[in-house]
Amino acid sequence: MKKDMATHGANSGTQVQRRRRRAPRGHGAAPHWLGSLPYLLVLGGVAGGLALCALDYFRKGSGLMAAALLLGALARLLLPESQLGLLAVRSRPVDCWTLVILGETVAFVALSIPPMNKTGLALAGAFGVLIILALAVRGVRYLFAERRAARKASRTGR
Repeated sequence: MKKDMATHGANSGTQVQRRRRRAPRGHGAAPHWLGSLPYLLVLGGVAGGLALCALDYFRKGSGLMAAALLLGALARLLLPESQLGLLAVRSRPVDCWTLVILGETVAFVALSIPPMNKTGLALAGAFGVLIILALAVRGVRYLFAERRAARKASRTGR
């Protein structure tokens, strides 16, 4: 028998041997790492923008993030799905519109917020810390509520 066909024995069980199929590679075939390049460019642009924002270059960082997101939308619109990597998540229109709306929103925020002095930056940082603390308190309260509900359920179940 051939290697790619199944062999069946009466008492020996079933053995299946198959050859692995590969896509044909010609002169025009792209390397496999090229498929994740648009995603890596968008991810690198957003990471660079966040780094600039952390170094107190808010407008430049936000502009870089917006440009990276809009570049991702353009790549999703023009490139085939085989060359997009993780940028192709949903349908093409949903992915494009999501990236365009996020990019435009980040650009709008970057251009509409006036520059702050040191006091404004300190107040914005304090406000951010308050938001994080409020979210942490809500998370802890949620966990305790879940544990209480589990204890009640175990008590009534006995």
